[in-house]
Amino acid sequence: MLLKKVQQLMEAIPQKIDLVELKYKLLKDDNPLNVVLVQELQRYNSLLSIIARDLIALEKGIQGFAVISASLEIIMRNLSDNVLPQPWSVFYFSLKSLSRWIEDLNDRMEFFSKWVAKGLPYVFILSAFSYPNGFSTALLQRFSRRSFGANIVSIDRLEFDFNPINRPAGDIQEYAKDGAYVTGLILEGAKWNVEKNCLCEPDVMELYIKMPVIHFKPIQKRSRALQNNYECPVYYYPIRAGTVDRDSYIMKIDLKCGEQPGAFWIKRGTALLLSTAN
Repeated sequence: MLLKKVQQLMEAIPQKIDLVELKYKLLKDDNPLNVVLVQELQRYNSLLSIIARDLIALEKGIQGFAVISASLEIIMRNLSDNVLPQPWSVFYFSLKSLSRWIEDLNDRMEFFSKWVAKGLPYVFILSAFSYPNGFSTALLQRFSRRSFGANIVSIDRLEFDFNPINRPAGDIQEYAKDGAYVTGLILEGAKWNVEKNCLCEPDVMELYIKMPVIHFKPIQKRSRALQNNYECPVYYYPIRAGTVDRDSYIMKIDLKCGEQPGAFWIKRGTALLLSTAN
């Protein structure tokens, strides 16, 4: 049974992207987002190599062709319990079971594969990035080069204006004029009022709400803070403290408070997440 599961996982993991071919394809394109794409695929290719290495070694060990080491024995136990092995979990935060994690990994690689094949997507899935801050920084860099030409303004003097778009991601068939359209964010501790475009009370037992597409629009830093606004923190996953080695906090996104003041949502612990446990 375990051998069958190992073989099923080997078939289920996505294929690596040819980075040599990709770099050649992007050779004359200096878009900062292309650098982010290559860096992300380097990380994911490394992860896929580790998964394939462990599964091949485990397959040989179960068949009796190789010795099963102590580390492989732990992975073998993890597979039996549908738990994500620790060596595979270090690339990005996740609380998902092994089967759901494999599905999530395939979704992430599908997003990047389409980006490689078809060019820049109209809508970016923020939860697909292992390092989302690199993506947001690249958006600011691209805006700075486009808008100010030779007189490039430091990205320290830029920030984002966050505008929720009440259109399904699949219906957006044009690029954002500045910045990018972003999806993949999940709201915890509140609900999003689509009609009024603001935060509101969630329904009973409603823990997580999928946020609409948000336009990350770069602008020069404001001279004063926005009114009736909640600086909503964004985290990788529900454990907001992260780990000893890595922080779970990513950035802040400005959301309109609605009928309640910002302090109300702070006490509620309202936040945006890139993934949940399910």
